[in-house]
Amino acid sequence: MSPQPATMGGFSPGELKFASFWVRNRFLLARLGRGALIGLNVLLWGYVFWGILDTYAISYPRESRLTQEIATNQIMLQSLEADRPQNIATANVQVFQATDNRYDMAVDISNPNANWWAEFNYRFNLSGAQTPLKSGFILPSGQSVLTELGYSPETRGGATAQLVVENIFWHRVDPAQVGASYAEYAAKVFKVSFENIQFTSDLIIGTQRINRTSFDVVNRGSYGYWTLGLAVRLYRGSSVLAVNEITLQRVAPGETRHVDLDWFESLPAVTKTEIIPIVNLLDRKSFLSTEYF
Repeated sequence: MSPQPATMGGFSPGELKFASFWVRNRFLLARLGRGALIGLNVLLWGYVFWGILDTYAISYPRESRLTQEIATNQIMLQSLEADRPQNIATANVQVFQATDNRYDMAVDISNPNANWWAEFNYRFNLSGAQTPLKSGFILPSGQSVLTELGYSPETRGGATAQLVVENIFWHRVDPAQVGASYAEYAAKVFKVSFENIQFTSDLIIGTQRINRTSFDVVNRGSYGYWTLGLAVRLYRGSSVLAVNEITLQRVAPGETRHVDLDWFESLPAVTKTEIIPIVNLLDRKSFLSTEYF
């Protein structure tokens, strides 16, 4: 049988050692405990005061500046957004049945921007058939027409088509070139009118009866043009019957040039002829050099 540990007054040696340690060090332990509590309170109150100081003396001014910077950046962003060019507006594509199962397509476009003009590539999608890629442009606050004439799809197309625009590139109008107003600049450099417009439907060539639009291109300005594109549309009332185009070469200042444009399609009575000039007045290479006058 193993011996039992000796006790004194019912206490074990370990309990007696702990009691002796407590009696000898209780004041020190009490001071240490109070010091720990004081240190904890100091940390807690320091955290509170630091939070108040940081909120009102350090972070608040910085955050106020951030708020002001955000507001300033928002104003700048709104200014930039307002100065960005708006998208080109397009009407519905018009499709006309031509001879020999060919199709003519035309679409009106307009540029709502007074200080921007655009260059781009475009094609038409005619019932899944893609026309060849062509280049186009639209001048500031301008209206124009894009065409594809005499297109023969591999399979017979439909009566609807969609315009597909690619690679659009915007240019800001240069005041050094146009001055204070593009509209005034355009009026100065383009003084071309179309006069003596006539439509004839009883012209006989050989055994074929054809239609003809005749008009005079009168350049009353002091600027000539290497090429002057003309889109011609025939109307009956408000409905477009057909579209065609012609390009004149080297139109000189002061020149009057007669144009005959034939239509081989069978057309009803024509009540109006519209002629739309197409020339890039912001491309210096469009203007005829003085040596050719």
